[in-house]
Amino acid sequence: MKKRFTAIVLSLCLILALLPATAFAQTAAPEEEASPPITVGGVDLESTAANPVAYAITDESGNVATEGANDTNYNVKWDGETLTLRNATVKVVENEHSAAIERSAPFTLKLEGRNTLTSLENTHAGKGISATIEDYETVDPTVPYALTICGDGSLDVTGYMAGIATGGNLIIKSGTVTAKATNSSNQCAGILAELGNIYIEGGKLTAIGGSSSTHSAGLFCMGYGYNGQTIGGAVRITGGEVTAVGGEITESEEDSSDTGSTAELFPPGSFGIFTMITSDSDNVSPTFTNGAISVSPMEGEAIEVQAGADADTATAIPGSPFDNGNHDITDAVSDEAYFHSKAFTPALEEPEPVVPTDPKTPSSPADTSQPAPEAALQPGNTYSAGGSTYKATSANTVTLQSAAKKKTIKIPATVTVNGVKAKVTAIDKNAFKKAKKKLTKVVIGANVTTIDKKAFAGCKKLKKITIKSKKLRSVGKKAFKGISKNAVIKVPKAKKKAYTKLLKNKGQARSVIIR
Repeated sequence: MKKRFTAIVLSLCLILALLPATAFAQTAAPEEEASPPITVGGVDLESTAANPVAYAITDESGNVATEGANDTNYNVKWDGETLTLRNATVKVVENEHSAAIERSAPFTLKLEGRNTLTSLENTHAGKGISATIEDYETVDPTVPYALTICGDGSLDVTGYMAGIATGGNLIIKSGTVTAKATNSSNQCAGILAELGNIYIEGGKLTAIGGSSSTHSAGLFCMGYGYNGQTIGGAVRITGGEVTAVGGEITESEEDSSDTGSTAELFPPGSFGIFTMITSDSDNVSPTFTNGAISVSPMEGEAIEVQAGADADTATAIPGSPFDNGNHDITDAVSDEAYFHSKAFTPALEEPEPVVPTDPKTPSSPADTSQPAPEAALQPGNTYSAGGSTYKATSANTVTLQSAAKKKTIKIPATVTVNGVKAKVTAIDKNAFKKAKKKLTKVVIGANVTTIDKKAFAGCKKLKKITIKSKKLRSVGKKAFKGISKNAVIKVPKAKKKAYTKLLKNKGQARSVIIR
């Protein structure tokens, strides 16, 4: 009997040893996944069940500390979803972090008062704000996901390569935001969105790119296309005021002229807004195209858009101001170094009051005088406008005889001289002789039919030539002799084949691209 009892006890012990401990405990609730922390000035702020809200204070030097911070004394507040900045000054911690604020998960940035963020100088990874999400390649491109900015305060954010950088979509709802980059050997932008879109719904945004040897832009948006779908690469403005300015392009010591490279298809340049979509369907030869830039005014509002080489020369683009619907403005602004848009509420037109006719009042006698004859130009005479000199070729057409000494020149379709609105139909020989030491970019207007010999000869810094004219018939010998070997000549798509032939062997180096 004793042996039998001992066997039973041993069997029970074996069974108990094999059972998991949880079999004797109440079913525990699954642990809630902790919210990823956010790093502000090198200090990790966490929202936990025990402490759902974290606070920090900043000093004038940009140092961040949690000691002494609470719900009545703080410059930084984090609740796990929204980071509130209230008169905060933050600088990145040297050699530890690439951004003054960084998080690898979506968050909202709320602005109160005046706030300043600065990243390290001379650091290639330096960014004012870095907002990325894990596996952002699967993000729905229509959803603002990585970073949302709101509030009634202001933010001045500066980074080495980008003021604000996102991996995923960015949306700006309100607030006054100035995002600047200083300089970078690669892409340099006030705002850089990778595999995401940029949506601007309101507020006042100023984005300024720094100096770069490749691409500088106020807004730089990169997307990726595969399997017939595109993730990111678009900029859409529905409200607010936006100013985007590209920075200076510097000479690169490295040769980036390899066939099929980004630099070849998207040559170095300065842009207000730069959008690029990379497609790699065959996993061998990627292709690059422009992403969409659009304005979609909110109901009852309109958006005016200007673009140009700089603020002084920018003009309203065709169709501006825009009202109802979505308007694609990519072609009108994608090559310009300066962009500005502003939403406004159009004034309602009041009907003119009807004045009743008094039968006792005698009617005015009919005006029998002849209208004054329209002014006309005297062929052969020269006239000045905007620092440039024009020579009249007929009563209402002129030739650009001598261009102003500027880095960027836009040859207009028409110019008003001596009170006459005249078409600019030609560029004279040696027209840019006085400007050749400064000229880096030129836009050739829509009415130019002739570019005379040596027109741009000796313009060794000239890297970007945009031909708007679809009427170009003649280009003289050595018209482009001595321009930068890295220059790009952009022509209308419909004229690519004809103009490639027309511009062949006009003095430019073989490395000059016509696209």
